[in-house]
Amino acid sequence: MRQIFPEADGELYVYSNSRDTLDLIAHWGHAKPEHLHIAPDSCWGLRRGRPYVYGSADIQFACDHNQNDEHPSFCLPIMAHGETIGLLHLCFRNMRIADVDKIELEGFLTGRRDLALVCAEQISLSVANVQLRQELQDQSTRDPLTSLWNRRWFLEAALREFNRARRDNAPVSIISLDVDHFKKFNDHHGHDAGDIVLREVGEVMKRTFPDDCYPCRIGGEEFVVLCPGHSTDAAADLAEEFRAAISEHRVPYGREILPRITISGGIATFPDAGSEVITLLRAADECLYLAKEQGRNQIVLPESIADSLEKAKEGAASKRASKSK
Repeated sequence: MRQIFPEADGELYVYSNSRDTLDLIAHWGHAKPEHLHIAPDSCWGLRRGRPYVYGSADIQFACDHNQNDEHPSFCLPIMAHGETIGLLHLCFRNMRIADVDKIELEGFLTGRRDLALVCAEQISLSVANVQLRQELQDQSTRDPLTSLWNRRWFLEAALREFNRARRDNAPVSIISLDVDHFKKFNDHHGHDAGDIVLREVGEVMKRTFPDDCYPCRIGGEEFVVLCPGHSTDAAADLAEEFRAAISEHRVPYGREILPRITISGGIATFPDAGSEVITLLRAADECLYLAKEQGRNQIVLPESIADSLEKAKEGAASKRASKSK
C-alpha cells in the first residue's frame, strides 16, 4: 500500500470478536495512527455500508475517527462473504482541501478511489482467509460447549511444555478436575441443565486461573489445567481458589437456581510424578479419585496418596497380625 499510494497514510481496522469495536491491525505512512480502536458508528463508510470519499463534495462531514479534516480521505469498508469485517482508511496528508481546485481534486480522488477499491477487495480476501484459517484452527482445538482448549490441544501443549521444562529445569503442574455428582444435574433437570453447568464451570475457570495457566475440557465433566512453571504448592493454591469460587457460584436455570456445583481435583507435577504426559495425567487422576473417596469438594495433593498407601499398608499388616493370632 505504501508503494501504491506513496502520497497517503493508511490504517486497516478489523472488527473485534464482540463486533462493538474495530481494532487497528496495520498502518503505514509517516503519521502516527490516531486510534488503536474505533467504534463502528464513528465512520460514515461503515454506517452507510459503502465507500465514503471526504474532500470533493460541497457539503461533507468528516468521520469522527478522522481528526485531520483538512485533508481528503477514503473510508472503504472491507467486505467478505456479504459481511463487513473491517475498514481501510486512506488519508492524503500532503494535500489540503482548501489549497486545491475543486475539479482538480475531484479528478485526483476519482482515480485514486478506483485503485483503492481494488486494493480493498484484495485485502478483504486476505483477511477473510486468515479468519477462516483461525476459525478452523479453533474448531480443531477448542471445545465447542465451553470454548476451553480440548484434549487434542492439551496433549500437544503439555508435550511442548515438558520439553521446555527439561531444558529450563522448571516444574509443570497438571490439575485434574471433575464436577461432583454431575449425573444428577442431567437426571433431575435435563441435559440442557448439564450443558449450562459445564459452560458455567468453563467461565469460572477462565476468570479464576491466570493467563499462564491453560484450562481444558478433555471429555464429559472432566477438566484439566496445564500450569507451566508452577510447583505443586502453587498449583494447589490456584486449584483451591477455583474450588472455592465454583462452590460459591450460583447458576440460574429458568425460574429456579440449580443445586450448588462442587469440584474435586488432584494435582501432579513434572518431573516429580513422571516425565510423560500420560503418566502425569494418570497421577493427577489418582489424586482426584482419592478426593472423591474422601467426600468430594476438595483438592488432593500427591503426598495424600502416599499417606493413603501407608495407611492401607498399616491396615493390611494389622489384619495379617490379627489373623495369625
